[in-house]
Amino acid sequence: MQYFLLFVCLVLTGCTQTPYRLPYVNGTEVEVMQDHTTHSTPTAEMFDIRATSANQTLAAAKAGWVRFIKDSGNSSASTNNYVWIEHPLNYCQPPGSAAPGTEIAIPCKRCNKGLGRCNEWTLYAHMVEDSVTAAAGAGLSVGDWVTTGQPIGVEGDVGFTPCGASVTPLCGRHVHFAVWRFEVDSLLARPSQDGDYEDYVDMYGRPELVPRFCTSTGLRYPRQGDVYVVADCP
Repeated sequence: MQYFLLFVCLVLTGCTQTPYRLPYVNGTEVEVMQDHTTHSTPTAEMFDIRATSANQTLAAAKAGWVRFIKDSGNSSASTNNYVWIEHPLNYCQPPGSAAPGTEIAIPCKRCNKGLGRCNEWTLYAHMVEDSVTAAAGAGLSVGDWVTTGQPIGVEGDVGFTPCGASVTPLCGRHVHFAVWRFEVDSLLARPSQDGDYEDYVDMYGRPELVPRFCTSTGLRYPRQGDVYVVADCP
């Protein structure tokens, strides 16, 4: 099955440049509620993942710059809470960026396409109110550099968290996770009008990528119903 998923990733949909860790702190047991083939809202190539116990801390799936934050929503009736992180996998911080962050300590190329267009981004949504920016939470601000596995907030149920026919009913707390690569000039060009994360993207100008995740049992393309204990990438 893993070889088949690799074929699909490489040939049909596109996969990430490098593996990502599961977006929770080490030792958290998580269940994949929807995978990149079963997720349908707003589109596939996304994941819904939930810790098997409540109040679990989310973590950066890879090192990068925090680009967008919203964590003022407080219920499932609110607009979404989220974090966007740009990961400089092959490319350094572009010159003239409004949020220079910290340069990565490996050789890298400059991006000649502007902010973010050469790199991969991860999205984390439905987070608990104030768990990202508050001093008692992760204490993050836009422009901060986060390391792989660094806490970025708490899994929550803010925003659109509908029930669905997954392994267990998909309602309430979970993290909506996706990896993106932007390819058009209009990316991230306007502020959100209603506070939801989709307003920050050009829906027709970027592919979503299928990540391989580092898990406690090695590199995997997680499938709906899989249960893992979160661990660092080797």
